Amino acid sequence: MKTTLDTFNTFPQHARTWAYQSSRDLSDAEAAELRTLARTFTNEWHSHGAPLKAAADVLYNRFLIMMVDEDANAAGGCSIDSSVQQIRSIQQKLNIDLLNRMNLAYLNSDNELETVHASKIADAFEHGALTEETTVFNNMVTSKTELETNWRISLVKSWAATRITVA
Repeated sequence: MKTTLDTFNTFPQHARTWAYQSSRDLSDAEAAELRTLARTFTNEWHSHGAPLKAAADVLYNRFLIMMVDEDANAAGGCSIDSSVQQIRSIQQKLNIDLLNRMNLAYLNSDNELETVHASKIADAFEHGALTEETTVFNNMVTSKTELETNWRISLVKSWAATRITVA
């Protein structure tokens, strides 16, 4: 299971970034297939006929990360639409959901990845599954810098903090 961002080392800090979370853990074989499908797409990704400098990787056997260096060519509306179409195709092929933003992924006390639906965050906090300092994954990042500094954050620094009541 890969957990490092080294695939994106050559990209500038402002590179446009998308983080997609799978609806379930992927087996190593499924993660490898997702990585291959996504990399095949990013290697052929174009915007208005011009190739994009893009890359993709799968982290924690749960997250698909895609990145574009827009210094060379910007990802326009049509190219972004084509990426969403590719995500939908991958979803069907692997029987997963990558577009549902209502599930919060977090690292439990054993440092294992778990998820909780947004509607259950308060309950999970109340019962101790989540604490203020629980590491959660913020899939709303939009740049390489944000991916490095604001993707793995504490619960209280995330959007999910609005769903808990701190005593």
